[in-house]
Amino acid sequence: MRIHRLPLVLLALFGCLAVGQHTQHTQHTEGGKAVGVATSGSPKKDHEEAGTSGGSGSGKPESEGKQPPGKSGEKKPPSKHEEHPGTNKGKGGSGLPVSKKQQQHDDHPKPTPKPRRKTNGAKSGIALKGKDLYVDGEPYFMKGVAYSPVPLGDDPLYGAPYGDYFTDEYSAFWVRDLPLLRAMGANTIRTYSWNTSRNHETFLDMVHENDLKVCITYFLGSTQQTPIKSEADMERVAQDFAHAVGRFRDHPAILGWTFGNEINGGWNGFVYAIDGIYSCGWNPLPVAQGGCTNFDFKNHTSPCVNSTKCLYTHLFKWIDRAAELAHDALGEDYYRLVFATFADIDNLYQRIQMLGDDAQPNVDMWAAQIYRGKNFGEGEQNFWRQIKDYSDKPLAITEYGVDAYFDSCGICNETVCETPCYNSYTNETKGYGENQNIHAEWVASLTGQLREAYDRGMGVLGGFVMAWIDEAWKTTTHFPTNICADNTKKGKNGGREYHYPHAKFDPKTCDFKAHVSCPNLDIWKPSLCGQYMPAFPDHYLNEGFFGINKVFGVDGTDVNQLEPRLLYAVLQDMWLPKIDPIIEWHKAAMATIITATISTVLITIWGCQRHFQGRVGLR
Repeated sequence: MRIHRLPLVLLALFGCLAVGQHTQHTQHTEGGKAVGVATSGSPKKDHEEAGTSGGSGSGKPESEGKQPPGKSGEKKPPSKHEEHPGTNKGKGGSGLPVSKKQQQHDDHPKPTPKPRRKTNGAKSGIALKGKDLYVDGEPYFMKGVAYSPVPLGDDPLYGAPYGDYFTDEYSAFWVRDLPLLRAMGANTIRTYSWNTSRNHETFLDMVHENDLKVCITYFLGSTQQTPIKSEADMERVAQDFAHAVGRFRDHPAILGWTFGNEINGGWNGFVYAIDGIYSCGWNPLPVAQGGCTNFDFKNHTSPCVNSTKCLYTHLFKWIDRAAELAHDALGEDYYRLVFATFADIDNLYQRIQMLGDDAQPNVDMWAAQIYRGKNFGEGEQNFWRQIKDYSDKPLAITEYGVDAYFDSCGICNETVCETPCYNSYTNETKGYGENQNIHAEWVASLTGQLREAYDRGMGVLGGFVMAWIDEAWKTTTHFPTNICADNTKKGKNGGREYHYPHAKFDPKTCDFKAHVSCPNLDIWKPSLCGQYMPAFPDHYLNEGFFGINKVFGVDGTDVNQLEPRLLYAVLQDMWLPKIDPIIEWHKAAMATIITATISTVLITIWGCQRHFQGRVGLR
């Protein structure tokens, strides 16, 4: 784009002549007396005219008085985020469009949802409008990171502070991490442990100062940490959650609260407890073994129909009760996202299809931890496509990613499928080991798919990369990894018996595809403990290597040194606004030209005024 200065200069000269004519007219109307300063009219009139410019008549800037997007009473054209009606193709249908009211799944008709409670607060700056999230009036896409800064040597399940590194004495972790997170382009973090009896004000303040938001996980742990044996226990837990939400209801750093983590995971025990409380008769074994896990709801004659519906109805209602109380604790002026996170197990999408939004009217969105490989499911098996037509709520992917270790233990084909595995972090097969390129490539692919789904109006609010740092503690005995049982037997002196390479070590005690070194007995060092995972690039999931950053111990301090992996730079490139040097140069050049042109016009007008004033004075 070019700006020619000549027309503007000619315009200035034309204005100059007008000034001269007006000056002469003023001199004649004042009885031939010379006037020292030429005036173009009444100051009051000038002010009034300026106040009405733009057509508003109010004198306010144009931005004032306008309603924000989606505000009550505003009429606007259909958004790209609105769903399109389906078709009646199939089962003899013509394939012609049908209305949304007519669109129903043959096996799971979409229930009529209960009215949802408020989804905004005047003092919070957070609003959910349909399937879109707004923060301070602007659309908000979660560029999130799972944040659990557990240092090497600590075990958050068996030692203080039990994962809650968000109190003042651990502020060195946030001083190290929060500026790096923001510099990477992240806008949201998610925490996992939160002791409600402790003060987290300083942490929240620092999150806000770094222009970040946080989704806080209300720690339920498992039924060992949070036992529920009756409806009264469930109500007590929901009340405690609401109290925690209400305590920090006005803090601007908080985007939302999640009621537990992977609440449907059998390893946490809540599904078993709820099954017992309500006598659902749900069998936790896989369908292939005569149980109900992964039961296909299309099989209407299965005994799992009623038991599965009973279990998930009461699980969802418990979550909804917690959300209802939490929103009450927030009051009318404040709003935060309130939800629960689910593991992508037991055909989760079908459980959502089965019950829809009706069981959770007070819950703001669905949230799932998805580990399906380089995508979130192919074609119609994509997770958000699987639930899109059954829910009016948005979705967030609260964990996603792959680990950075390329493990030869994942080799399993027609000719080779070694188990257990004898490779180790320090003794790996040639061509295997840490692979930052594959790690970055796969996580970038997932991150890009989330953004594309958001831009296409699929109701996806974003997600959280797993994880900020490597977590060595996840290779220990109690974490769900594949292990060798001999390694866990207590010896006479308090040690372990038959740990590899003990002569009596028995490989038959190992789980399928377990490393003989697992469980890891030294969480100060990296260890290959995980599980066989065909969807991953190496067909193996290593729990301790998901970090965007590697960690190294530093003598005399618990604050580990971080070494960013390639993924840090890749996410930074994806998440930060793009700056084109040519465009920026053009912007600077344009600004210079416009400034020079305006200066030329003003100087010309000033010179004209002086010229004509001089001529008037001579008369």
